[in-house]
Amino acid sequence: MNKALAEVTTRTRELSLTATSTPDRFTRLHIHVPLLRALVKSGYSFYVPDPRQVLKSWDYIWKHADFHEVAHQALYYYQHRTLRRFEFDAIKHWVNRCDSWEHSDDLSKIYAGVVEDNPDWILPLYERWNIAKSPWKRRQSVVGLIEYASKRKLVLPYADLIRFVEPLLRDPDYYVQKGVGWTLREIYNVYPGETTLFLHRHIKSLSPQAFSSSTEKLDKAEKTALKQLRKN
Repeated sequence: MNKALAEVTTRTRELSLTATSTPDRFTRLHIHVPLLRALVKSGYSFYVPDPRQVLKSWDYIWKHADFHEVAHQALYYYQHRTLRRFEFDAIKHWVNRCDSWEHSDDLSKIYAGVVEDNPDWILPLYERWNIAKSPWKRRQSVVGLIEYASKRKLVLPYADLIRFVEPLLRDPDYYVQKGVGWTLREIYNVYPGETTLFLHRHIKSLSPQAFSSSTEKLDKAEKTALKQLRKN
């Protein structure tokens, strides 16, 4: 596993001109995303026929990488794949090391695919994450429901989605609030009537961040009416 981590770290660092430490757990190499995605596609020596062995390498890399972009390649690898149960059983724990919106958003891409393919695997987790101490878990419990509606062939019923959103309307965390707004916007794209009624009913509970994101797709007149309700 150390060999796999060293290989990915070496090849990733070759793409970087600078490195900076941040308050996060990771040092950032400031590499453009298309370069990183291309690197994942180009292949590594641990890309073997046995998917369990591949998972062991990526799981170790995610858990032990010192660099933000090195860890991120594990996320890129599993996006757009239908996860098998043994893969999900490992990747469901990756949220525990998440400490940035970039990692959070790309984890949501993976988790939303699981919601679409096997919701019974992940919804019980979302119920626990929705009330977790970690803001990144709370954020996943909403953003990971759909991520982007345009990607989904199947979406949960409105009631099953909104039950995760409503408890977080007054959450104090900035990134959770951004996630609430994002998710309401995507629910609106599938269930516009129900979501519009929800926005009217809870307009005074929406944070500025959630209001801004959740109303992006509304027509001008509807958005103006909601703004007036907030003022009143």
